Amino acid sequence: MDIRLLQEVTRNIDTALREDEVSRDITSRACLPASKRGEITLIVNEEATLAGLPLISLIAYAVDPSVEVTLLREEGEQLSAGSAVATLRGPIRSLLALERTLINFCQHATSIATQTAHYVRAVDGRCAILDTRKTLPCHRFLQKYAVVVGGGKNHRFHLADQILIKENHLTSLSIPEAIAKSRKMQGAKRIQIEVEELEMFQRALEERPDAILLDNMSPSSIREAVEMNSYGIYLEASGRINLQNIRSYAETGVDGISVGRLTHSIDAIDMSIETRRT
Repeated sequence: MDIRLLQEVTRNIDTALREDEVSRDITSRACLPASKRGEITLIVNEEATLAGLPLISLIAYAVDPSVEVTLLREEGEQLSAGSAVATLRGPIRSLLALERTLINFCQHATSIATQTAHYVRAVDGRCAILDTRKTLPCHRFLQKYAVVVGGGKNHRFHLADQILIKENHLTSLSIPEAIAKSRKMQGAKRIQIEVEELEMFQRALEERPDAILLDNMSPSSIREAVEMNSYGIYLEASGRINLQNIRSYAETGVDGISVGRLTHSIDAIDMSIETRRT
C-alpha cells in the first residue's frame, strides 16, 4: 500500500470511527465489564475475491492498539463461502466497537474486487479492464485500490492526472485545436480524446493523441476503428458495457474497456462477524 493510498484510507477510517462514536459505545459499557476479553472472526459468506486485508490492522489499531490481529488469508485470494478472513483478540468492548466499521470497509473493498474479477474473467485476457472516476465521494483511492486487487487497472485518479478531452470541451473549438492546446500546456501528461462516431475518430486519429476513448459506439463500429488505427494509438471503449455484452467489445481488438459499474453499481458481498468471549 503506497503512501498516498495509506494516507487516504487512514483518513477514511478516522472519519468512519468518529461517525460511529466508537469511543462512546453505551451498550457495551452498560452490559460488559472493561476487563472482559474476547475474540472475533471475520467471515465471508459467499464466493468472493478478497480485498481490504491491510485495513483490518489499521482499524483495530485506531480503536485500541492492544487488539491483536491475525490474518488468515491473502489479499486477492479467491474465497469460498464460509471462509474465515481474520481473527481479532482483545478487550470485548473494543472488538464490539470496531466490528461494524471493519465489516463496512472490508465488505466494500471485497465487493469491488469481486465484481472486477468477474469482468476480467469475461474478457479472458483480450484487453484491460479499467475503472472510472464514478466513485463514492472521498473513497476513490480505496475503490480504485480494490479494482487493482480484482485484476483491473486504474484510469485517471483525478482531473489533474491526465488530459481527457470530452464532448463538453469541444463546444467552442475543433478536435485539432483542442489537442494542439493540450500539447502546449506546461507539464501536460498523457492526452486522450473521447469520440462518439467514426468521423470524429478519423479526425482525432489524424492528430495522433496518446489515446482515444470510443464512447457509446457499437462493437462493429469499434472494430472498424481498430482497423483504421494504423498508428497504434491506444484505444479504449466505454459506455453501456456490462457483463452480458463485454465479450463482444473485447473481441473487437481494443486495448482497454472502462466500466463505471466497477465502483458505482456494486452488489455487496455477504460478510459477518463471529464473536467468542474468552
